[in-house]
Order: sequence, then C-alpha cells, then structure tokens
Amino acid sequence: MKKKRNYTKEPWLAIVLSSFLAGIGQIYSGRVLRGIILILIEIALFCSITWSLLNPRCDILITAGFGLIRIVVWIWNLFDSHKCARKTNPEDFESERKRNKDPWLALFLSDLIPGLGHLYLKKWLWGILFIITGGLMLIVTYKYKLLYIGLWGVFATFICYHAYISAPVRREKSKRTILIIAAAILCYHHLLSYYKPLFRAYVAEAFRIPTPYLMPPELRGGPSMKPTLVYGDRVLVRKIKKYVPKRGDVVAFKPPDKYDDNPFIMRVAALSGETIEIKDKILYIDEQKVQWPAIETPEYPRDKFGVEEPYKVPENCFFALGDNTANSNDSRFFGSIPMSDVIGKAYKIYWPIGRSGPIE
Repeated sequence: MKKKRNYTKEPWLAIVLSSFLAGIGQIYSGRVLRGIILILIEIALFCSITWSLLNPRCDILITAGFGLIRIVVWIWNLFDSHKCARKTNPEDFESERKRNKDPWLALFLSDLIPGLGHLYLKKWLWGILFIITGGLMLIVTYKYKLLYIGLWGVFATFICYHAYISAPVRREKSKRTILIIAAAILCYHHLLSYYKPLFRAYVAEAFRIPTPYLMPPELRGGPSMKPTLVYGDRVLVRKIKKYVPKRGDVVAFKPPDKYDDNPFIMRVAALSGETIEIKDKILYIDEQKVQWPAIETPEYPRDKFGVEEPYKVPENCFFALGDNTANSNDSRFFGSIPMSDVIGKAYKIYWPIGRSGPIE
C-alpha cells in the first residue's frame, strides 16, 4: 500500500496548477499529451485575442468570442485536471482523502477570495479577519495602483499558505511542494498585476471621447473629430516604439498645459519643418494645396491662429487639426504638439458596437 501512495495525486493541487495555465494540472496527473494540447490551445487563444484586439478591421465581437472560448476552455480544464488526478488514485486513497478537509481545496478557495479557504476549514475568526482585511486593501489600493502591485501578491500568497497549513491533515511528506506553490502564486499575482499596466504602456490603451459635461466649457460646441469620432466613442490607441506620425494619422497626445489631464485625439495635418497656410478654407503645406476637408472658422470666439501668413512647424513637432474644424480646439489655437507628447496612434473604435471599426 505504501508503494502505491508514492503515485497518488492530489486532485485539488491539480486544479491549483491548472489555474495558473491550462494543461499543467493534466501533466502533473500523468496525462502529458493532454496537458500539452491544452497549453497549445491556451497559447493559440491568447494570441488570437491579442491579434483581434490589435487588428483595426477585426470586430470587437470577434475578440469577445475568443475571450469567451478561452474562459470556457479554462473552466473545463479545471474540472478535467481534477478528474485526471482522481483517476490515477487507488480507491482507498480517495476514500481517505474525502474524510478530511482538503488543504489544497482550502488553498484554492483562498486564492479566489482571501479568507474563503479558512471559512471552508471552519476557522471562522481567521476567515472573517482575512475577508475584511482583503476588502480594505482593495479599497486603499484602488487609489494607489503601485501599492496594489507591490502588496496584493504578497498578501494573497500569505493567505493561501496560511490556509494550507491550517488544514487538520496534510499528506505531503515534504514542505517543498507548498513552498513551490506559494512561490508560483506570488509570481502569478505579480504577473497579473504588471500585465495590464505594461500592455497599456507598450501595446495599446483604451480611451473614451468625453461627453460634454466632462469637457471644458470652450470645447462643448461639438466633438472636434466629428464625424470620425463622436461623444461616447471608445477607441484603442496603439503604442508603437519610436512612432513617427504621418500626415492624416489620427493620434492621441498629452493635452497642452492649460487644459486638464484628458488626452486629445486629433488628425496630423503637418510635420516638423513644413510650412502650413490656410486660405479660403483650403489647407496648403509648403505652398502646395493638400486634399483636406474644408477648414471652417470656429463659431465661438477664441484667440485666432495666424492663418493670414504661413506658419512653420517647429522641429520635433507636428500640427494637429480636428475633423470638425468649426468646433475644434486644435493647433490653430494652442500651437504645434511636441513629438514627445504623442501617446500613440488611434486605430479602432471598439464601442459602441454600431460604430465599431477602423479609424480612417
């Protein structure tokens, strides 16, 4: 009997492993080929979601579909990993395992909600304490994101470890397994914490065209990029290293100093070193007529840009115009935009569904 025990597998440990990456629990349970196939499916779905998100012409419903399939596969993978581990065990081990509170189930529940595993173990005081502490930490760290990134992973790992060692029966002969799992939980939480900020900083970021009540009074005459972008549109902005805007690109950039922190999204009209002139609603670049929608004079009074004489765009800057020039607070009024203030290229409307599509 002791010899057989060397080959027993913990079903809830298999679930914990598969929660990190689909297929790992199956490999732990001895179903190596099954696990590798699941890992490949997980990678393929992740790549498909990323591709559909970054492809301007790919509908957001396709991205949502890939995401839904990934969730379904991940949930099925958890049940399957438990089943694979259970099938490898002799009946007497399974009977003995079910007679006591499972330490790996306590750990898994604690990873879902800090304190839930302790409630499962009937450690009521610890469970309530950890749930309240976790809730307070989420409230505090919601405002201070760096605090969340630094502390939440450590807190969650400690709770999981504490839930495991609080179980009345633990079947591992060595502490090595729980220490490895604790380290994996810590790394996993840190990876999740850093993934979103890194994705927004280096791949793509979502922005919303603010509604009038969120905008400064001088901008409430109408969206500056209408009809390309209207109030309530949610757009994706691609972050490209060393991105150099081209004429006609719709770009997001940091607002001039006198405005609030909301980024501006406008179309590039002229680049550094070029001379721009607006005569009779027509745009001229270096004295050459450019095919561009008629440039209207704003209907509300503001400081005027000197359209009667040529304007040279400074080095490392660009000149931006809104498509709705009659109601656009653009470079005609606050001057050229430094290249260093460029956030990225706006490439796709993803919401509302009826307006989703590439930004031309």
